[in-house]
Amino acid sequence: MSTAKVLRWERRPDDRPQEILEAALQVFARDGYRNATLDQVAEAAGVTKGAIYHYFDTKEALLLGVIEHYQKLAFSRAELAIRDDRLPASTRIRLLIRKMFSDTEGRRDLLALLVRGVTHELPRVHERWLLGPARLWTMVARLIDDGKKRGEFRPDADGEVGARVLVSGLMLQLMWQQHAETVPALAMDADRLIDSSVELFLGSMRRGVRVSTKAT
Repeated sequence: MSTAKVLRWERRPDDRPQEILEAALQVFARDGYRNATLDQVAEAAGVTKGAIYHYFDTKEALLLGVIEHYQKLAFSRAELAIRDDRLPASTRIRLLIRKMFSDTEGRRDLLALLVRGVTHELPRVHERWLLGPARLWTMVARLIDDGKKRGEFRPDADGEVGARVLVSGLMLQLMWQQHAETVPALAMDADRLIDSSVELFLGSMRRGVRVSTKAT
C-alpha cells in the first residue's frame, strides 16, 4: 500500500495562514514582488496553491496580509510592554521603541525592503504599510502627553512633532543600514542607534530644558 506525502497544511490546518504569510514574506523579499509566484510561496509554505487562494484572492491580497500580520504582531507586543501606566512615561517610551525597532528575527528589514520595491507599483499596499509608522508616532505622542500631565516632561513640549521626528528618523537610519556594506559611512550599530536616539529625544523633553522655536 503506497503512502502519499502528507503536506504540512494537512497536518496543522490551524497554522496554515501564518505559515503562508511567513513563506510569502521570505519569497517576496528574496525574489521581489513582481518576480515571485504563488507557486513558489506554496512550495515554501508546504501547501498547495489552492490553499493560498482559500485565504487570499490575489497576490496583492497576500502581500497586504503579510503587512497586516506583522504589524499586528509587532504592535501587540509593544502594547503589552507599555500597558503598566504606573511606569514613568520615559520608561514606557524606551520600552515601546525598543520593542518596535529591535528586529531580532529580521522581519522589519524584509518588510521595509519589500514595501520599498512596490511603492509605485502597488500604492494601496504602500499606503497600508504607512499606517504602521503613523500608529507608532501616535502612541509615542500620547505617552509624551501623559508625561506632561505628570510633570515629567516640560509643558511646552510638542509631543506630536517630537514623536514624528523620532520614529521617522529611526526608520530611515535603520533602513540605510541595508546599504552599509557598499556605503560604509552609513554603518552604525543598531542598538547604539536606537538607545542613543531615545535618550537624546527624552533629554529634549525633560523639564528645565529651554527650546526656542523662533528663528534668530
